[in-house]
Amino acid sequence: MFATADETPRLFGLLSAIWAVGLVIGGPIGSAFASNRHTTWRWAFYINLPWVGVSLALAILCLPRKYLGPDRPLVSRLMVIDPIGVAFNMAAPVLFALALEFSGPVWKWGSGASIAAWVAFGVVLIGWIVQQYWCIGTTPEQRAVPVHLLSRVDLLPLWIASGCAGASYAITLYYTPLFFAFASGHSAMEQTVRLLPFVMVFIAVVILVGGLLPVFGRYNLIYIVAGIATVAGAGAMAGTLSPGVSESQVLGLEALIGVGLGCSFQHGVGISSVINKNPRDRVDSAVMFNMAQMGGIAIALAVAGSIFQNAGYNMLTDAIGDSGYSEEELREALAGVSSAVWQSGNPDVRSRGVNAVATVIGQEFYLVVAGGVTCLVCGLLMRWERLDFGRHNSKDIET
Repeated sequence: MFATADETPRLFGLLSAIWAVGLVIGGPIGSAFASNRHTTWRWAFYINLPWVGVSLALAILCLPRKYLGPDRPLVSRLMVIDPIGVAFNMAAPVLFALALEFSGPVWKWGSGASIAAWVAFGVVLIGWIVQQYWCIGTTPEQRAVPVHLLSRVDLLPLWIASGCAGASYAITLYYTPLFFAFASGHSAMEQTVRLLPFVMVFIAVVILVGGLLPVFGRYNLIYIVAGIATVAGAGAMAGTLSPGVSESQVLGLEALIGVGLGCSFQHGVGISSVINKNPRDRVDSAVMFNMAQMGGIAIALAVAGSIFQNAGYNMLTDAIGDSGYSEEELREALAGVSSAVWQSGNPDVRSRGVNAVATVIGQEFYLVVAGGVTCLVCGLLMRWERLDFGRHNSKDIET
């Protein structure tokens, strides 16, 4: 709204870079708090309070005061918000994650609690779809999900690719340090340091692509490159992760994944802002982008967590189940490195257990491979067109 089409990709690239810098800084700080005997992990949350105050002050002082909405009282504007749709929007992913994460580790699959959770999720999901499609309690213009844009074949691949990028980013960010914890016994600080190649390459690529996109304009190429790099890096990670793998090899592969995700993570909003000529469609498209990306992250972490808990338990049972450990002890072994399994005096038990956990972590990266393949397919399905981000006086889109 306050940036030109030429500036938008660079600004979103900068936004992603700043967000990633926060991850780089926050990881070591949180690790230092967790390992310091004078503080606890709670300080990782306390330290956010002064930054929230600074951000609020900057927002008040620096953000434009111009009001761009309809000329109606605040109460009237609040009344047109879709409260039913918003409630469904929050409830559906929470119930999905609850049902998926608790089935197996907490509730037996097929138990009454597990069935009830899945039924509740199904009912809420169907209710959400019905409510949004038929605009129950809302209007087509005010519903929480801009359903009318789902028929836009020029935008749909962008949202799908962005959702896959968010999912792949979350899995890589979570399970790479976990691998170093189990396979090498690294501390929280050491795990964070070994994640830096992924994050730093991601930052560099997302800024580079944001700057170059207005120059070459053919946005489908960045998603094709993103898919190829993500599949190559994640496929190699899935096939090689083991306790004996070289750390430098893992660092190189996570950097390659960072190249792929840096190409596909944040640029969908800037691209869709140029494709859409209607200001309302630009806003609705940004909503769909955020829903796709945040939804991809939430779904991916829930699915990956379920795989880790259920497949990991089965692999640990096969590996060391004959050593007399209970189900509770095996599940504790998956939850952290302080369980009876890892404190065992039998090096053979520890070795077999670490191999099992490393194997299941490697399998998580097949989800990243799937995300990369989907991104590649979306890139191939996107229109082969050159967008004009305002650098030329020609048409907005050159075919």
